[in-house]
Amino acid sequence: MKGLFKRLLNVKGMVVEDVSVDDSPLRPAPVLVVRVRRRKGALRCSRCGRKCPKYDDGGGERRWRHQDFGRYGVELMGLAPRVACAEHGVAVAQVPWAEPGSRFTRDFEMERAWLTAVASRKTVGGFLRIAWRTAGDIARRVATRLGSSMPCMFDGLTA
Repeated sequence: MKGLFKRLLNVKGMVVEDVSVDDSPLRPAPVLVVRVRRRKGALRCSRCGRKCPKYDDGGGERRWRHQDFGRYGVELMGLAPRVACAEHGVAVAQVPWAEPGSRFTRDFEMERAWLTAVASRKTVGGFLRIAWRTAGDIARRVATRLGSSMPCMFDGLTA
């Protein structure tokens, strides 16, 4: 079953440890919580990608929102240890599913950036269950990561 979730999540360099459903009354819809960890191997600085020694466990578990599966939201949950980088000092270790500082997976961000470019605000807000401003910030981050001229397309998103 864990292998199936790994394939569905489309993330290389990750091990699925556990999957559960959070059906708390505090949430508007059930959420699949997928506990993950990076594969064994050297930790890398999230800023420069260089191999670095582990500094500490980084203060516990973090969550990253992933693409929804039908009516279920999906969150990846795992540790994000910190490393001691010679160039950047203490920094969060790179994870294979998300960009540094992001609360979203790369797949979530790519899907959101595309939808923001082709759909109305109402569609984006309803379908993605995120605020328009958040969608615009994601689109800008993806455009910057891709090194394209896309940011000009999203100039009016946060207005």
